[in-house]
Amino acid sequence: MRPFHGRIAEVQLNAIQSWLAAKPACEILLVEDEEGTTAKAVRGLGCKVLTEVKRSRLGAPLLDDLLRIGREHASGDIMAFITADIVAQSNLTEIAESCHSQMDGRPYLAVAGRVDLLRPVDCDSTADDWFEQLRAATKIHGRPHGFSAIDLWVYPKSWHIDPPPFPIGRGGTDNWVVYKARTARVPVVDITPDLLLIHQWHDKPARKSPLFREEFYECVRLFDNISENAMSLLDADLVFRHGRLGRPTGFRRVHSSMSLFRPYRRLLARFRRFKMPHVYCVDSDGGADSSRPS
Repeated sequence: MRPFHGRIAEVQLNAIQSWLAAKPACEILLVEDEEGTTAKAVRGLGCKVLTEVKRSRLGAPLLDDLLRIGREHASGDIMAFITADIVAQSNLTEIAESCHSQMDGRPYLAVAGRVDLLRPVDCDSTADDWFEQLRAATKIHGRPHGFSAIDLWVYPKSWHIDPPPFPIGRGGTDNWVVYKARTARVPVVDITPDLLLIHQWHDKPARKSPLFREEFYECVRLFDNISENAMSLLDADLVFRHGRLGRPTGFRRVHSSMSLFRPYRRLLARFRRFKMPHVYCVDSDGGADSSRPS
């Protein structure tokens, strides 16, 4: 979580209220923010706040430790990682349980993309139709983010992801987790067609710090050969649509079937380095193009 001040406090409380509205109900574990405001802000909501997590110099939780303590404190068999600015449709847990059941004991990684709100939208999270208000706002002030941003991961507790110590919110982590699953022959399921995730607009003051840039490039360095290995929703083996698992169709099926074909990935890497050199052209000493990360 981020400190509960100003607009981001409203954003995070909206997100938490949406998770509390999920049916069937789920256990919610939150990571205390660096200023210690989370526990007070969510008092009485029935969420558990975890405090002992390793952090970056800028205060961001480190992904490996965050997933470890989440697994240690979770009581269920299904884990979900979701970022604190995401409002989720109430069928989130229904989809998670259905996907888990259809995988029939096999490990899997279910992931979902998001729709971005491009401006602040005020809503009353105590109203019965507040999610529908936000859904309507996405038609006017929103746009799909695309295939690269993945703000929800669902997986069985028995499967250990074991990521590098990525600082959360700096980039590359979601693309790494898809890569980890695909190379481990763990099926990746895109549940976006059945689940609406709304990314609320908010400011990002951490980006103004010189440390943010350093931590961004640390994520790039931790992701071995990121230009070749970064994967997205397009690399999913399966798609969850209308409550059932199925193979992707059209171009997505072709791309997914070639995800682990090295010459194809090298071709993608050349395109990425040309399009975004400030991300994909970090040298062996940790230097990079002087452009700002996007």
